[in-house]
Amino acid sequence: MESSREVGRALVEVEISEWFDWARKELVAGGLDLPSEEALVAFTGHALRLRDRIKVLYRHVPLSLEKRLIQSAIVYQSWGLNRKMSAQAKWPGANRAQSLIAVDAIGYISPVGLEWGCHLIRGRDGFQYVVTVPSGFPREKVLASQVICNSLARSFGLAVPRVAIISIDAGLRKDAHDSRPGRAHQTRRGTELCAGFRYGDSTRSYAPTQEKRMMTPRNIRQLLGSLVFDIWTMSLLPRQWLSGINEATGRVDSILVDNNGGLAGGDWTRFLASEINSLVAPQASAAKVRRWGQLDPWISRAIGLDLNPLWEIAFQMPPEWYGCDRQILASVLGKLATRGWELSRAAHHFVEMGYFPGLKMPPSSAGANAGSEARPLAKPA
Repeated sequence: MESSREVGRALVEVEISEWFDWARKELVAGGLDLPSEEALVAFTGHALRLRDRIKVLYRHVPLSLEKRLIQSAIVYQSWGLNRKMSAQAKWPGANRAQSLIAVDAIGYISPVGLEWGCHLIRGRDGFQYVVTVPSGFPREKVLASQVICNSLARSFGLAVPRVAIISIDAGLRKDAHDSRPGRAHQTRRGTELCAGFRYGDSTRSYAPTQEKRMMTPRNIRQLLGSLVFDIWTMSLLPRQWLSGINEATGRVDSILVDNNGGLAGGDWTRFLASEINSLVAPQASAAKVRRWGQLDPWISRAIGLDLNPLWEIAFQMPPEWYGCDRQILASVLGKLATRGWELSRAAHHFVEMGYFPGLKMPPSSAGANAGSEARPLAKPA
């Protein structure tokens, strides 16, 4: 009897997990903001209990009608929550932006870098931010790629700057006349929402000579983690960093910045078509890898990482940052999960092709196949 109950509970968990995955994709495709993981699991459970009560009254409910009933119950509950949360929102998801904060720009400082679109501004919260201005074209994906990679890196355990939605009005943009080469820009009137990354230090590291100043054991571990992360996100540009105060520890650490190369440099079609052997940018710190044990903890962390918070943050972004295409955004997040599970095989491939010149011995076959194991089902709250 006890074993029968355990089997029954397992089947319920499987069904909840399947409908959870359906809802996470289809709600996005239908234009609804994604509820939190706990809320979505609860909505799914309520929908299944409603189905069970209906089946008690009507024993011959067609399977197609049963599925439609579950879908309708999930959508209706999610719509109700969206309606409540969006009552005072300035843009979709704004009222749930607990991690992706909103800050008004109050002062222009200077351009950043050699290409169009990046500037240093002062926020109303007293911090300085490096902002990326949206191009204004329908296929814009750069800002969304930067924010997704930054948020994923933070969940992954890497030190990254705080990200925010920076509101810049037309008057302030006049001070930021940008004639640098790069992406063209469609001039807008009124307020513009930019991706902003909190600025921590005036010295950005590009060269190996600057890298040596930050080679503490902790920073070396961070850079090794960034190697795994850049393979995971298919980064096409060399990694850059600042030295600054880590908000979590209060120590001076290497703060990873500039995710412009992440998600195939914002080319989401290319990222979605990527495989484990898809090329990524060479990184100078790859030469510091001497043994598989330096990479394996990061690979294991990626395989077991809960990506649901990333889904929540992704749909707090202004839709113009990802071309207002919620379906492709959901596909990219799903692809990140797939690439995370396959990281061990991908790293094994990069070892064989010489990406890590100091790592002579390939990992064991068990380690190489770890990423191909099935991921555990979503655990209901």
